Amino acid sequence: MPRKNVSLSQLDEPRFSLAREKIECLVEKSQKKEAARQLLDVVLRKPDARAGRAMWAELSNFQSNVESCKLRALLSEISAKGASLLHEATRKVLDIRKVPDDLQDCHLRHKETLRERNRTLMVNTISGREKVRAFLLEDQYTDLVVISSLREMRVVEHELLARGRDHETWRQKAISKELETIQHHQIFCSSFGTESRSTSVAISGVAGIGKTTLLQKIVYDWASGKIYDEFHFIFHFKFRDLNYYRETNLRILILDSYPYLSEHLDKILADPYSLLFIFDGLDEFRSSITFSKSTGGKPGASVCPDPNSFCPIADIVRYLVQGDMLDSSSVLITTRPTVLKSLKKSVIHLHAEILGFNAEQRKKYFLNFFEDEKMGEEAFKYVEQNDILYTMCYNPSYCWIICSSLETTFREGSGAVHPHPRTITELFSSYIYNILQNHPRESGHSKDVLRNLGNMAYEGVSSRIIVFNKSHLESQHLEPSQFLSGFLMEILQMETCLQNEAYTFFHLTVQEFIAALTKFIHTPPEQVTTLLDRDSDIKDGRYEIFLRFFAGLSCPRYRKLAPFFGEMPHDTTCHVIDWVKKKLERKTRNKRKRLNAFHCLYECQNTGLTQAIVSKIKQINLSKMTLSPVDCFVLAWAFRSCDSIETLNLQSCIISQEGLSKLGPVLHKCTELWLESVTLGDMGAVLLSRALNTPECRIQKLVLANNKLTDACAKDLADALQINQHLKHLLLSRNCFTSTSVVSFNRILLCCGSLKEYRIGSNPLGDLGVTMMKMALMHKDCRLQRLSLFDTGLTDGGAEELCSALSTSTYMTQLDLSRNSFTAKSTRSFVHLIEASQSLESLDLSKNRLGDAGALQLAEGLRSPECKLRKLGLRDNNLTESGTQVFCSTLSTNLSLRRLDLCGNAFSDFSVPHLSNMIRSCYRLRDILLFGNTKMSSEGRKVLQGLNTELKSSRPKLRVML
Repeated sequence: MPRKNVSLSQLDEPRFSLAREKIECLVEKSQKKEAARQLLDVVLRKPDARAGRAMWAELSNFQSNVESCKLRALLSEISAKGASLLHEATRKVLDIRKVPDDLQDCHLRHKETLRERNRTLMVNTISGREKVRAFLLEDQYTDLVVISSLREMRVVEHELLARGRDHETWRQKAISKELETIQHHQIFCSSFGTESRSTSVAISGVAGIGKTTLLQKIVYDWASGKIYDEFHFIFHFKFRDLNYYRETNLRILILDSYPYLSEHLDKILADPYSLLFIFDGLDEFRSSITFSKSTGGKPGASVCPDPNSFCPIADIVRYLVQGDMLDSSSVLITTRPTVLKSLKKSVIHLHAEILGFNAEQRKKYFLNFFEDEKMGEEAFKYVEQNDILYTMCYNPSYCWIICSSLETTFREGSGAVHPHPRTITELFSSYIYNILQNHPRESGHSKDVLRNLGNMAYEGVSSRIIVFNKSHLESQHLEPSQFLSGFLMEILQMETCLQNEAYTFFHLTVQEFIAALTKFIHTPPEQVTTLLDRDSDIKDGRYEIFLRFFAGLSCPRYRKLAPFFGEMPHDTTCHVIDWVKKKLERKTRNKRKRLNAFHCLYECQNTGLTQAIVSKIKQINLSKMTLSPVDCFVLAWAFRSCDSIETLNLQSCIISQEGLSKLGPVLHKCTELWLESVTLGDMGAVLLSRALNTPECRIQKLVLANNKLTDACAKDLADALQINQHLKHLLLSRNCFTSTSVVSFNRILLCCGSLKEYRIGSNPLGDLGVTMMKMALMHKDCRLQRLSLFDTGLTDGGAEELCSALSTSTYMTQLDLSRNSFTAKSTRSFVHLIEASQSLESLDLSKNRLGDAGALQLAEGLRSPECKLRKLGLRDNNLTESGTQVFCSTLSTNLSLRRLDLCGNAFSDFSVPHLSNMIRSCYRLRDILLFGNTKMSSEGRKVLQGLNTELKSSRPKLRVML
């Protein structure tokens, strides 16, 4: 007999029922780790197998949750492996092969070589006291947040902005264990691996996030005997080195880096299971690698499955990754997100992404950087208070640049000469200034060299080049020898590859700043607007930070760079200011561009310009965008001095609570605030309530629909809104409010005399909620005109309470009661409301269960001379042909109806003549909707549609729609 699945709630022992309630409570409080521990404890204490089966049933049910990607992956792996899972798990521990005796000596030598190569971190300085600082890797290394999940890259946005924008959201998910975070020693044994050991791994991360340092840590710890004993040999390569190879073979490639292995290399390669190949920086590789999901040679590709066979270097990498060469060896590749797409077709067992530093790791980095702990604390505190700089600190390279720039100002004291940076333009200006000020220069040619360097940087930004070679330098009249000493060493770093030299700016953003600075100074003023327009029109976001720097350089405080680069042209400054002004005043559908224009405005730090611009901006539509806390800070900064914002539309935005708190100081200035579908949650609603709880609040329309709000935030919302004497429209639909919230919201109905529209549909209020609302609706101070209670769980009992409350209202014009459970029993109440109300013009009863009997009673009510109803919705109410004749005949005498919705019912061809007569008789009827009456033939529909033509001369506005 097959076993019947049970859940924890079905286990008969009381303690399991109590345990389930406790576990569910923990989950609701987001204490998911503790909930999981208690669930496992319950299962393990159960003597028979039923609790185990119940647990699997619970897990299977829970995996449908959209946030349960990790659980789905685990269950999928367990299901696929079945009984072999236990064997694989134990093999991971037990199946570590010993290094053969005849390879012991070269194995130890190889480890010692890699340990020495990776022992220290070499960091250039900008202070001038010492050119290079050497740190022990073990002392300086700070852990990074790494998640085993592949995210899509938004190609419409600069990669650093895209990743920085998402960073806080994904970091929170990682902390709450909804994503699998992995340490550097866990990469080849992640639970997301599709094999017992992930044999091919891709790690992505934006420029400067720490990919290369992470690999250095992996290699060093392996060489020190701390991790990955299953690998006897690790071979570490950089793609920028591989650019100089044409055709070669794997054997030569290895021996070029590790010549001491020549005698034993054949035997080493004979055991591929014990080998790990590391390739760093796929984004820096100039050749194209065509990966495929299937193994085997591709038409036209070189065939080199043998380590001794010659072929293009790209094919060697491809065959290693796909297992066509040295099958069962392991491969680790790093890349920037922009190149991830090329790996989609490859056989990658684990995708991981480096998110960078969390809050604790950022602080640790600062304390490690500054030798004086007190100075480190002060510097970090300053950065914490600066939204722009603090958010940038998720990236280790930004941390270094910020620390290097702050080191000078904190040592010398902040003053007029060395103010602490606030914007990214100030930060990088300070960074470059300190390099040029503290390192020797050739006075006669330094400006020309910097100009040429800036031109090369701009070409790199335009062509997405970050690794330059000798030909790039020569094309800009730069000599490689110029980078062997002095200030240029600190801006453009030279790396000696296996066969040539490669040059990179310390960070992509340094390249972008140098490019912007050069273009700002040397572009003829009359061509500046053309340059800015052209670059801002590029949709992939490559120029976003460049444009921010260009705008920021219009600020006078950067004149300190003039001795090094040349004078800042005043005419250029005027053109830049005018360009930013026009960008923000011009109406555009490109929200990304508009947001970047606000960032450009912030970089300008021009108070007069800001006030002139924001005073003219009436509407801000950033719906469906992802807004980082920095975006929110910049928007709040821009509108801090204006009196009002007509409309701020953030509908369907991804915005964190931190971002919402940054916007808080200006939200009360909005006339209309759209926050629908932003996943506020109760905590977000509380933050919003604090921002709006002021007598100065100007909000007339507040949209909070679909935000997972519950009774927990109702009181805070009511406290904030009841003092608002401007509020006219309050939209709270599609949340989780129950009848408990009604008491709080009644205060808004009574205190906000201006409130005209109240939408609280699709909340489980039930009949009790309407009963509790009744007294507020009947109160003389309640002047509601539009009330929406669709999908609130109302029944016939609730209809009577509601209609009696509204029958005396002289203000109510629109009532939406669709998607409830009303039957024909409710109709008497609705007829009473229609006859008694002096103002009701629209009644929507769609998607209820009135049937023919209910519809007929309504039609009788509509015959009343007192009826003022202009719109009636009876969609999906199970109206049939049997009641059509009486319904239409009764309705034919109505003199007020303008719109009638009869879609989704069961009218047939039998109904057509009666509907036609009713349409002809109700001469004020303009719109009648009959879509979805599937029992009606095409001939019947043609007859009804023909009325549009037949009556066009006498009733030109008539529309029969089906």
